[in-house]
Amino acid sequence: MTRDKVSDHPDWEKYRYTKNNTKNGGVSNEYTNGVTAENNMSDGFGKSTEHLTASGDHHVATVSGGVSYGTTIDDRNHNEKTEKYQVYKWRWYVLATLAVLNFTNAMAWICFAAVTNFTADYYNVTVDDVNWLSLIYLVVTVPIGFVASWALDTLGLRATMLFGGWINLIGLIVRYLSTLPAVPDSGRYAVVMTGQGLAAFAQPFLLFAPTKLAATWFPENQRVIANSLGSMSNPLGILCSFLLSAGLVEGPEDIPFMLWVYIIPGGVACAMVTFGICSAEPPTPPSASAASDHESFFQGLKKCVRNLPYMILFLCFGGGYALFNAFSTFLEQIVCPNGYDDDFAGLLGGLMIACGILGAIISGLYVDKTGHFTPVVKVAFAMATLFSIVFVVCAIFPKLGIGLAIGAVGFGFFGFAMFPIALELGVECTYPVAEGTSAGFLQISGQLQGIILIIIGQFTAPLIPIEDAPEQQCKNATDVMDGEELTIPDMSIPLYIFAGYAVVCCVILLIFFKTDYKRVSAEERRQDAITETTQF
Repeated sequence: MTRDKVSDHPDWEKYRYTKNNTKNGGVSNEYTNGVTAENNMSDGFGKSTEHLTASGDHHVATVSGGVSYGTTIDDRNHNEKTEKYQVYKWRWYVLATLAVLNFTNAMAWICFAAVTNFTADYYNVTVDDVNWLSLIYLVVTVPIGFVASWALDTLGLRATMLFGGWINLIGLIVRYLSTLPAVPDSGRYAVVMTGQGLAAFAQPFLLFAPTKLAATWFPENQRVIANSLGSMSNPLGILCSFLLSAGLVEGPEDIPFMLWVYIIPGGVACAMVTFGICSAEPPTPPSASAASDHESFFQGLKKCVRNLPYMILFLCFGGGYALFNAFSTFLEQIVCPNGYDDDFAGLLGGLMIACGILGAIISGLYVDKTGHFTPVVKVAFAMATLFSIVFVVCAIFPKLGIGLAIGAVGFGFFGFAMFPIALELGVECTYPVAEGTSAGFLQISGQLQGIILIIIGQFTAPLIPIEDAPEQQCKNATDVMDGEELTIPDMSIPLYIFAGYAVVCCVILLIFFKTDYKRVSAEERRQDAITETTQF
């Protein structure tokens, strides 16, 4: 039935009626012999006006303020209706673009770690100076993270991705400029640090975005997997950077070529976001929560701080995230003193990340199907803690390589499985606080606690004579001269501290964390209101 033929339909008189219903805050439906009906609704998502257009077997309802859904009407049975929100295939391109941006930024972050000694020789600096090329990311993320969270919720997804992508590319280019002959040797390190600082500045604008993107572009049954894919592009970039840097650099003279190669993916990512994404959100929202209004940034921040379940998640999620940062930073120093070479350390890091990405995808698909946010986070955190203890015990005693590998695999699998689910859970327990605010602050917690654990690890690791570690095979260990005696750090005490902190966070999460799924509940109430007000 077309619009022109609506009034000629033999059953058209059945559509002429007026219905008043006040159960959900007041609903007034009026169907006349035109083809539109208007509803004024207030059900927790704000007041909106619904315009229904009859078109035979299908009509579309659009709620002003951004809500859009479809309702199927069979002329033979007026009670058969289903409501939907519009989704677009283009959402996968938007997700892929953000994933590439995060991927390239992570590659820039860690590219010097696999070639630390060569980098130190090329720039004529110490190994500690080279380590700061990576640590600057953690330091910068904490203060800039607040700005990134504000930008995501105020300026929108596209503007934030554009800014982060271009700042990252500029940083990559500045890093390469440090290798040009025109730059004096004494100034090269300052230039490369400036470029690395710009890339670090860009990180939170990209790293905090997956949760916002998932909520803005994806329906409720795809939000978690979208968040997982967007978030896991960062550790995937770390893994690829380790492999690529090690393959490209065979000596200090190869550093300029490595830096030039890393510009290429950064440029591709910028082109994707600049020319491929034209709006911050789709023409019509994919879910009821995407169509609703959210708290302002500062109001949302206040609500997060006053929300006890969120603050528990803030502490525990940040602790788990920090533990990964600490293990990754000290991995070589942890395993090499007990008879494992650099290649084995790299293998452990690769297994941890690769299995972690697999775990995140599996958990994302499971939670999208079941909605079991809290049980998955608790089980994953408990298992990650258990495997971290296995890793610590096997790292303290020599010749337990299989145990180390099992610990790294289990910690990575369950730790990364928890990561995107916890970000989504942060949104659920603070809704209607904007996604950029709630998810962003969780990641700030991880970076801040990571800095604290790394500092603790550096200051609590005693230096032991190299003769006391006969099994050590650390080719690139941070050896220092203590008088006439060559020493290396003993990581036993930091490892005990890390494992103990993981247990404390795990116990707090398991016992005290309880929350309602506020976003899911609000969407269900909205759906119930729509179903009731559109029945004939």
